[in-house]
Amino acid sequence: MQLIKALLEGELDANPYLMDRIYKCALCGYCQWRCPPGVKTTDIIKAARAYFVDMNYYPLEMDKVIGCIEENRSIYSVPRKERAFWIELMDLQDLVPLKKEAEVVYFPGCVSSFSGRAMKIVAATSLILDRLRLDWTVLGEEEWCCGNPLTLSGKIRFARELAQHNVGAIRRLGAKVLLTSCAGCYRTFTEEYPKRVNDLGFSFKVQHTVQFLEEMLKHRSVELEVSAAETVAYHDPCELGRPLGVFAPPREVLKRIPDLRFKELPKSKSLTHCCGGGGLLKATNPEIASKLGLKKVEEAKSIGAQSLISACPSCLLNISEAIDRSNSPMRTMDITEAVAKAMGLKV
Repeated sequence: MQLIKALLEGELDANPYLMDRIYKCALCGYCQWRCPPGVKTTDIIKAARAYFVDMNYYPLEMDKVIGCIEENRSIYSVPRKERAFWIELMDLQDLVPLKKEAEVVYFPGCVSSFSGRAMKIVAATSLILDRLRLDWTVLGEEEWCCGNPLTLSGKIRFARELAQHNVGAIRRLGAKVLLTSCAGCYRTFTEEYPKRVNDLGFSFKVQHTVQFLEEMLKHRSVELEVSAAETVAYHDPCELGRPLGVFAPPREVLKRIPDLRFKELPKSKSLTHCCGGGGLLKATNPEIASKLGLKKVEEAKSIGAQSLISACPSCLLNISEAIDRSNSPMRTMDITEAVAKAMGLKV
C-alpha cells in the first residue's frame, strides 16, 4: 500500500521491481479482511495493475492468456465454437439440454469447460440438474469468459464487452437463475457486472452451486443416500469466502452426506490460506502457486483428511497438481462431485 501511495504521489516511477511486487499478490483478500480501518486492498492492487499495464510494465506471461480471451473469448487457445465440446467429451449429449428458453442457465466458466481435470465438475453438475428435472440449459458457444482474468491482470479493455455479451445472452433465454460452479465467475457476476452492465440491468438471480445445492437439499427434499465413509476437509475458495461470505452453504451440504466425517482445516473460513490457484498467480508466478498448493495439502494431511474438497475449478487444479507433486494418497474433488456420488450418480 505504501509503494502504491508513493507511486500515486509521484515519489516513485513505474519500474520492474514495483511491478514484480504488485503481481506476486494472489489477491486472496486476507489483508483486506485483516485491515482494521477496512482499506480495500484488493481493489487498490487491481487498480495498480491496470496502471502498470498502461505504463507497459507487466508480466509478459499475461499476454498469452489475455490474447486467448480477445481471440477465443476464453483463457485457452481453443476455438470459440468448441466452448460446449465438454458435453460430447463427457458423453452427456442425451443429458444436457440446449434450449432457446429456460429458467436456469448453467455457466461452467472457462476452466471447467476446457480443462480435462475440471470437466468432472460440469459432468457432476449436469447429472444433478438432470436428476432434479429442472428446466435448465447452457449457453454453449454464446458463453464467453466472465472477464475475471482481465480484472486480475489489469488489462481491462474488453471486460465491459464480455459482461454485456454474457448478460444479454442469459436474458435472451428468459432465465430466472444463473448458476456457476466457479468462484471467480460468481464474484465477477455479483461484484463486477452490476458496474459494467447497469444499462442492461439484471433480470436473474446469480447463485454458486454450493448455494444452489443447499437450497435444493432444504426445500426439494433431495436425498443423499449413498454412504461416503471417509474423512474430508473443505477448502474455502478465496473469491467465494472472504469477499462474499459464502461459508455456511458448503458445510451444510457436506454434513448431509451419510457417514462423511467432516473436519475443519486449522485455518478456515475468513482465516483460510490461499491454495495458490487465484490472482493469475499460476500464470505470472507458478513457483509461488506451487508452494501454496503444497502447503494446503500439508495442512489437510495434518488433520488426517483423506479428501480435500473445494468449490472452485482453479482451486481443484492447483490442489490436484500439489497432490501429484507430493505423491500423497489424498484425493481432491469439487463439492458437486461429492454430492453427485451421494445421490448415486456416476461421474
